[in-house]
Amino acid sequence: MTTVADFGEYTGVFGVVLVDGLTFADVEYDIKWSRSTVTHSRASKFSDIQIPGKLTVKTTIKKALVHEEAAMVIGYSLTDVPTTGSAGSLLAATTIAADVVTPITSDPATPSRVRITISVGTTVLAGQILVTGTDSNDRDMTEVIPIPALTQIGAVFTGTKVFKTTDSATVLGSTTATGAKYALTSITGAATYTIKDPKIFDLVGGVTKLGKSIQITQPDCWFSDGGLNFKDAGTILEFGASVEMHDPDLLEVVVVG
Repeated sequence: MTTVADFGEYTGVFGVVLVDGLTFADVEYDIKWSRSTVTHSRASKFSDIQIPGKLTVKTTIKKALVHEEAAMVIGYSLTDVPTTGSAGSLLAATTIAADVVTPITSDPATPSRVRITISVGTTVLAGQILVTGTDSNDRDMTEVIPIPALTQIGAVFTGTKVFKTTDSATVLGSTTATGAKYALTSITGAATYTIKDPKIFDLVGGVTKLGKSIQITQPDCWFSDGGLNFKDAGTILEFGASVEMHDPDLLEVVVVG
């Protein structure tokens, strides 16, 4: 009796795409190559002579965005080496007093997010701490970090923006009766991508079923575009990128089985 497995067709479920050995998840992967035709007219002929010409390769990757792969799906199109955040002390423990501007004399070692740590006492009224500085492109930037009422000693509050330099911190609205203080530090974990040479990588795509496989290898590739398409709450965010090859002559297709 014939079963589905006997048919031998490949479907997307058997596919995998690797970039420098790292696997893309939820991927749609299209690759197509074409060879141009060079023509020339001939005397006493109704048709042109035709000669095979240049080979071009067109590759497109589309996938659901996964945060752990942000470097691969967004950053690689911008730079080959991102700047990662670094841990360091920016402002020593300072008394929480409303509307006091405290200069910050230290900058993060590399562009980083910042973190507020409450020390010494408990805050009484809710407020905010305004941090000023610059971003990775040397533009002025501010971030307001909320501090809830009755925040206990040791509580930490982490910002979302990435600061290249930090100029000042200002407490807005929060007061305390117990001499609470706050300290400002930079943290690891953020990666900043600015415009430089794109990441060069090897791209391998293939399908495997019942010991038979088709594998396509493209060395020295880069993403020629990138970005995000923002959708509504009922739609998966997807990333689509076209891939270019330095030397299409190095395209390799292996069929096994």
